[in-house]
Amino acid sequence: MRRASSYLNTKGEVHMNSKEIALSGGLIALAWLVHFLMRFTESITGELQAAISISFYCLMVLLIRMSLSEATVLGLITGAVLMTATASPFPLANIPSHWAGLVSCKIVADRMRNGAKGLRPSAVSVSVLLATAVSFLVFVLASYFGILTFPDLARGSSGLIEAVLDGRLTLGAFATNSLLKVGIPTMVSNAVISPMLYILARRKYIEVGDRR
Repeated sequence: MRRASSYLNTKGEVHMNSKEIALSGGLIALAWLVHFLMRFTESITGELQAAISISFYCLMVLLIRMSLSEATVLGLITGAVLMTATASPFPLANIPSHWAGLVSCKIVADRMRNGAKGLRPSAVSVSVLLATAVSFLVFVLASYFGILTFPDLARGSSGLIEAVLDGRLTLGAFATNSLLKVGIPTMVSNAVISPMLYILARRKYIEVGDRR
C-alpha cells in the first residue's frame, strides 16, 4: 500500500505529511532513550557524555525529505527533549547543538541523495559524521560559555564547573580534552552505526522518503 504523499505549499515546497510527523516523533523518543542510557559515559570522561543519539535522530532527515524550516523546528524540539536526558554539565547546550546537528545532516544528505533510491551507506556515514562534528563543536562552545555566563544553570561535574569559572580550564583545554575523550569516539561510533540504522529503518519504512 502506498503511503499518503507529502504535499506542496503555494511556493512549491515539499512538506511532511501526518505519517512522517509521527515517524519523527517516534525517532525523537528513541533518541531520548538512547541519550538517557548513555548518561554513564559522562562519569567515564568526567566532562561530556557520548551522543550516540545523533545517529538515531538524524534518521529523520535521512529518511524524510523535509523543508529546512521543518528540520529547524525538529532540531530545536530534539535538543529540548534530549536536554532532559543529559548528564552533561550544561544541559541547555543540547538545544543549539542538536539543532545544528540535525540541520547540518539534512544539508549534507540532500546534496548526496540519489533520487528515489535514497542514500548510499557511505553517504549516510559522511552525513552523520559531519553532523556529529558540528553538534560537538556547538555543544563545547555553548557549554563553556554557558557555564561562564549562567553558572546557576550548570550541574553535575562540580570540579569542571569550578575550573571553568576560576579560569583554570581554558576553552582550548576544554575543547581538546572533550574532543579526545568524547568527540572522536562519538564521531567514529556514529559513522559506523548510522548506515546500519538507516538500512534497517529504510527497509521497514521503504516509502517514507519517496515523493510523487
